[in-house]
Amino acid sequence: MTTSGTPTHTGGRLFRDPSTGRSSHPIRRLVTPSFWRHKAVWVVLAATYLVGLAVSANVVAPSRWADLLRLATPLACLALGQTILVIGRNLDLSVGGVVGLVNVIAAGVLAQQSNPVVVILLCLGMGLAVGLINGVGVALVGVSPFIMTLGTSFMLTGAALVISGGAPSGQLPPSIRALSLGSWLGLAPAVWLTAALFVGVAIVLKFTWVGRTLYARGINPSAARLSGVSLARVDVVSYVFSGLCAAVGGLFLAGAVGQGSLGAGEDLLLNSLAAVVVGGTTFVGGKGGVGGTLGGALLFTVLAAVLTAAGLGAGGLSIASGVVLLAAAALFRRTRST
Repeated sequence: MTTSGTPTHTGGRLFRDPSTGRSSHPIRRLVTPSFWRHKAVWVVLAATYLVGLAVSANVVAPSRWADLLRLATPLACLALGQTILVIGRNLDLSVGGVVGLVNVIAAGVLAQQSNPVVVILLCLGMGLAVGLINGVGVALVGVSPFIMTLGTSFMLTGAALVISGGAPSGQLPPSIRALSLGSWLGLAPAVWLTAALFVGVAIVLKFTWVGRTLYARGINPSAARLSGVSLARVDVVSYVFSGLCAAVGGLFLAGAVGQGSLGAGEDLLLNSLAAVVVGGTTFVGGKGGVGGTLGGALLFTVLAAVLTAAGLGAGGLSIASGVVLLAAAALFRRTRST
């Protein structure tokens, strides 16, 4: 005999709680919808890593962890900026264009510049300017984020073509290459800088009024406006930060490649959005965080390494990435309905 609200046991088996209709098994209580939204990406990453060990242990061996982290830095930086925007119900389609233009500027225009600070500041300034243009267009002019950032992306791609003459040229200064190919305490400087960015943003989102304002803007823009939140200011700052992250990621990618490449940012745009979604941040706004985004960036990096080792190439990677993204979307939709 059982009382209301008490799980029914028979022979050691645990049945559903009659008051809630849910199993009270300890594992069931642990693996909640919140768990699947925020931690599932790490479970999938671990599974992908184990598959990699079976396919080619050398690719994901502990001795290669430093290389995998270095390879993940450009995508992680772009996805970090996208996370801030998606939490606030925005998105940025121009990040790939920023990466491409940074690559061309660093390798072509400033290849002979002896002072690396000039190269870095110009590239970062360009990213900030693009973010400001996007933010003003969306927040003050009223252009939709999709149209505004898509148009900016076209302009950035055109600028890269004009500057480069249609063909990549020039070598990156050694100081820029050292960002991605150098080593400090066993890891590339790019890895440490990316980690610092993620930690800083995580602190801001969780413990400051800036983070609370951003989440409020994403949850209910109308209510946020009535409570005194300047939606325009939030959007402009978010886009400026996204432009900065894209420029930083572009510098890291340029340092790894070592020479100009017009198509440097083509794959990063879609992958950055995919990393955000797989990490648990959804386009409805007001939910998510940077921890899952980091997991998403690492997942796609490890997945690329494993599939390349398996000989599947770019086509196999695209298919696998699509499957992962759709599976994540289906899972998160299911958790919202439970």
